[in-house]
Amino acid sequence: MKQLLTILLCTLFLSCQRRSSTMREPIIAVDTIQKPTVVEDLLFSNDTISLYKIDSISFYDAKSKIVLKTDTIPYIEDFEKVKAMLKGRAVFGNVSFSQGVMQVDTLIDGDNLCLIRALNGHTVSVLENTEFGYIGFYRYYPTEEILLFEGGHSSDFAIDLRTGAVGAELVGNPAYILYTPNKQFRLNGYFPGQECSGYFIQRMDGDYYMHVAEIPLHLTSEGFDLCTLKDSFWRDDTELYFKNTYFGTDDDKRLGFFKLKIHSK
Repeated sequence: MKQLLTILLCTLFLSCQRRSSTMREPIIAVDTIQKPTVVEDLLFSNDTISLYKIDSISFYDAKSKIVLKTDTIPYIEDFEKVKAMLKGRAVFGNVSFSQGVMQVDTLIDGDNLCLIRALNGHTVSVLENTEFGYIGFYRYYPTEEILLFEGGHSSDFAIDLRTGAVGAELVGNPAYILYTPNKQFRLNGYFPGQECSGYFIQRMDGDYYMHVAEIPLHLTSEGFDLCTLKDSFWRDDTELYFKNTYFGTDDDKRLGFFKLKIHSK
């Protein structure tokens, strides 16, 4: 009887051992776990920037590691208030054209920009910039010292009141501005009156932001590979991420995710 009990106990022990071994989780070596392949296709590069097309995994992974914020720059749309604020610095009047000859009258309380006296002493006159006669006031950004106007086809036209720089392609539209974390660089842009916007990078130089790199719109023979940038964010002080979009289009092969890298100087 004692021998039979010993046999039963041994059988029960071996059965438990077999059950335990079959329920054990398989061991997987860490080295065998495959990470998703990161896709980066270099589209453009020069001495200042490189532009890559990336996959959505890379885009959202970078986005998940930052705290998103919106740069809100104050502006004034009351034209009469702006004229009073800029008295002596911006002169408005009436600009007309007769048989192709421009006539300027600053004694009339008109809406046309006639003269700018920039903070650096530079003077900008309608006599050298006849386009002043065709633009209308839109906004004044006092912290940026930028006067923003609207031209034909709702195009942007901007003047930097600090430097006297003229043209949205140089000054930009502050509504497009997105700063890097330390504000050394910023994304800027403008609407030229066509479907696609233009974009460029500026760098802080002393007290001013200076134009340092244009983001190319034409990357292939098709042209306008980049159009309207959405969901833009800076991962750090040199890497900008964004989506490329087209109005009313969701199946164009030029859509997608992009990364811009500013080269270290």
